[in-house]
Amino acid sequence: MRIGNLIWLTVAAFTLARGAFLPEAFAQNDRNPSQNTPADRALEGARLDDIHLAMQDSYATLTRIVVVTPDCAFRGDTSVTRRRNVNKVGITQDMPFIGEFFAATPRQGQLDAGNQLGLAYLDDSTLYVDLRSSGASRSSARSFLGALNSSPAEPRGASFAANGTAAPFVGFSVVNRSFQFQVPKNNFTAVSPAGTSCGKGAMTRLPALAPLFAQAVGSAHLLKGQLIVLVKPSIIAGY
Repeated sequence: MRIGNLIWLTVAAFTLARGAFLPEAFAQNDRNPSQNTPADRALEGARLDDIHLAMQDSYATLTRIVVVTPDCAFRGDTSVTRRRNVNKVGITQDMPFIGEFFAATPRQGQLDAGNQLGLAYLDDSTLYVDLRSSGASRSSARSFLGALNSSPAEPRGASFAANGTAAPFVGFSVVNRSFQFQVPKNNFTAVSPAGTSCGKGAMTRLPALAPLFAQAVGSAHLLKGQLIVLVKPSIIAGY
């Protein structure tokens, strides 16, 4: 048998064997979730009114996001959210001369401990992002959580930043599975519990949210001025 024919037969056999196992692997692999269908991917860039999160053993639909920084808290809804398929569009950033024309997306290895700012927690339809490191008891944290949801909104401003000395965030998004959900900054409004006001170190005196939750659902990272919440599982490295 000619070597060329032998190689062709070997490749064909490998292709058939791979095809036989592909559907099962696709269905069970979190990096290739079953809901990532052609119809699902068609929503890329489309307006969404909710963020649908898929975790290892549960699902959640977000309608509110609360971000607590050392200086202030910001509360916003998930309307006018736009979704991008990170696995699909991310490769364009690596192409010479082409990548510069595309907006940055989280890529493998970019969101890690080196640029992590805090942790994210899920409570019903609200995603809490805590960028502080203070600690507190469960009872005081529960009171603080209620205050974050009931406090009247303050005027919107340019202070949506990690702290008073940092530049304001240029964007906000949530990454889950293969998707990046982009939430406009003007969806957020500053809030502060009764008896406090946003200012340098104002929120560090208030309890952290960690005691209320068994574990964090994700981590918050700063990437090129964007605050990105990485919710497990994700195609991003480490998750």
